[in-house]
Formats: sequence, C-alpha cells, structure tokens
Amino acid sequence: MLFSKVSPFTKVPYLRLTNTYNLARKVERNRIDGAFVECGVWKGGCAAVMAYVARKSTRKIWLFDSFKGLPESTKEDKNKHKISGSLVASPDDCKKVLFNQLKLNKINIVIRKGWFRDVLPKSKPEIGKIALLRTDADWYESTKQCLENLYENVVSGGYVIIDDYGYFSGCKKAVDEFIKGKNIKINKIDGIGIFFQKP
Repeated sequence: MLFSKVSPFTKVPYLRLTNTYNLARKVERNRIDGAFVECGVWKGGCAAVMAYVARKSTRKIWLFDSFKGLPESTKEDKNKHKISGSLVASPDDCKKVLFNQLKLNKINIVIRKGWFRDVLPKSKPEIGKIALLRTDADWYESTKQCLENLYENVVSGGYVIIDDYGYFSGCKKAVDEFIKGKNIKINKIDGIGIFFQKP
C-alpha cells in the first residue's frame, strides 16, 4: 500500500526503498534521537517513506534538492551518462506525495531548495542531531558536500544510506575518502546502494 503510493514519485528500486523503510523503523523502534534527512529528493517518493515511518512522532524530516536537476560533474566523475540538468522535479511534486497522497503533517517536514554547497552549511545548525541521513547525490562533489556538512550531526548509532555507491565512481570515491580511518563497516543493500552505522 505505502510503496504503491510512493512509486510514481521515486526511481529508487524496491530493495533500496525497503532498506530505507526498515532503517527508519529501526531508528523509531530504538528511539534514536535526531532528524531524518534526505539529500537528493527528486519527486519525494523515498523521502515520503521516511516521513511516513515518523508520522506519529515529532521527528523532523529535512529534504534537500536543487530542484534544477543534477549539477555539473567534475573530473572525479568518470561515468557521466547522466548530464547536468537531468532529473528535474519541483517542491510541488514532493508536496503531492507527502501531503496529498500520504496526508502527512506539514509541521514536521522542511523542504529546502538549493545546491548542497549553499544550503547544507547554512542548515546544519538548524537541523541539529540526525538519526538517519540518506544521500542520493550521484556525483563526487555532491556526495562529498553531504558527508562533510552533515555526518558530524549524525548521532552515534545513527545510520547513513548512500544510494549510488556501487554505480557512480565519483560517489564511491567521495565515500571511500570520507570514511577512511573512521572504523566504519559498509553494508551492501543490492550491489549499488550501501548503508553504515555511525560508531
């Protein structure tokens, strides 16, 4: 029922969608303090899954996207078949699935429009603690911005999901560089997506 309602609003495959759902439920069940955050929202389907799990709590849901499509790739991004400006959606698409389809409470959901390099540093203090951070950023620089700005806010025992790790070389490079020496164990979801728990 939930997945059929959100499926027109996401390109995230079923296994990765259920992983997001299960980790969000685990966070709720274990009462891990902090917000749910997604960077790279598109039309909001996966974000809606996270928000739905937290619907009975006061947990904040923070959603970040340029809503202009992908930014320019850099030299670290070798598989460039996705071009800048593709995957365009609007905040209204997100509102459609969050508030029309799932009837979620607007008061706990924040949608921020802008490039990660601009909006994440400004939003970091306001977000505070993060229990679940999900990034669907595709490129090296975008993934790096998410981790460098927000990982510090992730609480011990909180989770980080990287949607594109096994698909985009730049994304993988950004993650590998960031977690080096941090005693982090990567868990594979489906050969592309991964997640890890903050020690």
